[in-house]
Amino acid sequence: MKFFREAEPDIFVATGQLITEQDGQDWVAEYDRLLARDRPMVVIAHAEDRPQPPAGKPMILWMKAHKADLGRLVKQTIYVVVDATERAEMERALPGRAKASPYPMALAASEAEAIAAARRNL
Repeated sequence: MKFFREAEPDIFVATGQLITEQDGQDWVAEYDRLLARDRPMVVIAHAEDRPQPPAGKPMILWMKAHKADLGRLVKQTIYVVVDATERAEMERALPGRAKASPYPMALAASEAEAIAAARRNL
């Protein structure tokens, strides 16, 4: 997979830059494969890997169409935000973002911290 790697069973780390619309479509196809496993999982994403607008469009449309499956299978998405100031800003915005999300969201200062949190949520 280009955009996800399995850090541990059922813990997937989003990887790579999402720049083009094709990147967004490839990400969607990979996430489809993850959902097709029909197993609970936790997804970890790095804040610096936010998708660019061309990639984001197919991703957003796909997420809206798969909201029920995402809510059922994704136990949590954890965003790794290394910068403490940026993490505090995201923490303040998290309640508003969580209302629109089909799954719980959390923040971590490192990937290791995110993986430890993911283990607790599976």
